[in-house]
Amino acid sequence: MLSIIICEDNNIQRNKIENIIETELINLKMDISIDLSTDNPKVVIDYIKKNRDRSFIYFLDVDLNAEINGVELAKNIRKYDIKGYIVFITSHEEFSILTFKYKVQALDYILKTDDDILGKNISECLYEIYDNYKRINSYKRETIAIKCGSRIINFYMDEILFFETAETDHILRMHTEKGFYEFYGKLKDIENQVSKEYYKSHRSYLVNTSKIKSIDTKELTIYMVNGDRCLISKRNLKGLISRCTI
Repeated sequence: MLSIIICEDNNIQRNKIENIIETELINLKMDISIDLSTDNPKVVIDYIKKNRDRSFIYFLDVDLNAEINGVELAKNIRKYDIKGYIVFITSHEEFSILTFKYKVQALDYILKTDDDILGKNISECLYEIYDNYKRINSYKRETIAIKCGSRIINFYMDEILFFETAETDHILRMHTEKGFYEFYGKLKDIENQVSKEYYKSHRSYLVNTSKIKSIDTKELTIYMVNGDRCLISKRNLKGLISRCTI
């Protein structure tokens, strides 16, 4: 999922940018949210360090009242997020040359003018980013091929809830939000094929951590987004919690 980070030292300007972005996201019907809005560059870096598997759009003021300016912040962002979309919003047109000097690969440089023009420029920028993000990720969606009876079916990994061993030997059951499928296989072999979002919580369960709703650490039970339950072994509990929390 694509999210937004704002870094602007002026509270009034930051609130204005937030309001414009939120309005445009509604108008453009985009599934994007503002994850972080701050005046502190260090907070931005700390946040993306903890969320390096996420995709972000950065709206940065150039002239920050901090130890580093917005362009230097962008250079630091690139150490942890080489694919993020960086957009500068500033009153200082003369600073635009710095974005080339620091080679931060900024997508746009928006001047703080009147609200209508600022809103139009942010809207155009969001539309371009969202369109680019969808086109890139449409080719990257991971699948897994499962032989169900006489058919081999490709399932999207992000639609699978979990795999479990069935009561019958050598039979696995794959759960999705639409139902479940049974097939011959070994959980260990599936574990070697799935993406990094999956975690073996128990000898009989391989769960998609992005589909977990809650974890009952006392009862050693995982509740999935559709209400299904999986087991956790005590030895794997700590690893699962680490995988699911920031």
